[in-house]
Amino acid sequence: MAEKIPEVSTKDALVILNERLASTFPFALELVAPSDLKLLEKNARYMKAEQFQNLVENIKKDGNLSQLPFCYREEDGKLRVLSGNHRVRAAIAAGVEQTLVLVAREEKTQDERLAIQLSHNAITGQDDLAILKGLWESIQDVQSKLYAGLDSETIKSLEGIKFAAIAEQRLQYKIANFMFLPEELEDLDALLKETAIAFAADTVYLANLKTYDAFFDLVVRVKKRCQIKNSAAAFLKLMELAQIGLEQLMKVEIAGGEKNT
Repeated sequence: MAEKIPEVSTKDALVILNERLASTFPFALELVAPSDLKLLEKNARYMKAEQFQNLVENIKKDGNLSQLPFCYREEDGKLRVLSGNHRVRAAIAAGVEQTLVLVAREEKTQDERLAIQLSHNAITGQDDLAILKGLWESIQDVQSKLYAGLDSETIKSLEGIKFAAIAEQRLQYKIANFMFLPEELEDLDALLKETAIAFAADTVYLANLKTYDAFFDLVVRVKKRCQIKNSAAAFLKLMELAQIGLEQLMKVEIAGGEKNT
C-alpha cells in the first residue's frame, strides 16, 4: 500500500519550496492579496486604457496573473511592487483574491530599487514588425486575437507593412565610437548632408561586416600617412578627403552632362 503523503497548507508548501530554492534562486515566492500590495508612487511606465482593459480581460480568462510581479519588503513589513504595477492593478480590477509574487531576499538600497524599477521597464526588446504581422495574421480565432493584446494603433500600423524586415538579432555588427569637438561635429554634419544630397537617388544597402575591417584599415592608413594619433581626427581627415573626392566626382558628372548636351 502506497504511503500517504501528509497534507500541508499552501503557506507551508511555499516555505518548503523557498527553503529548497534558497541556494540557487535569489527570490522568494509569496501568496498575497493584490490589494495588500503597495504600488509605486511614481511610475514612468504608463498604459493606455485600451491596453489596460485588455490586460484585465486576459487575467479574468486565465483566472490569475501569468507573469509574477516583483516586490521588495519595506521596513513596515509590507511589500512594495517594483515591477508589475499595472498587472497588480489589473488583477484587482479582475477580482483576483490571491496571487503569487516574487520577493527579493536581500536588502536593497533606494538606488538599487529605482534601478530595478527602471530596468524592468526599459529592457524589454523590440518587435520585428514583419514577423509580428505574420504571427498576428496567423491567428484565426477572434478571441485569441483579443487575448494577444495588440492595441488598435498597432494593428493599424501592421496593415501597411509589406516588407521582409531584417531581424537585428541575426546580424553580426561592430560599433565604432568617435568623439568630436562641437565645431568639428558641425563640419562633419555639413559634409554628411552634402553626401546625402549627392547620392539621394541611389539605392542604399547594408554593408557587409568585412566593410568595417576595410574602413578601420583606411583610418589606420590615414593616421600613418598624415601622422595623426587621434582616431576621431583621422576620421575627420578621411571625411575631408572624401569631400575632395566628392567634388571631383561632381565635376566629372557635370562635364559629362555638358558633353551629352
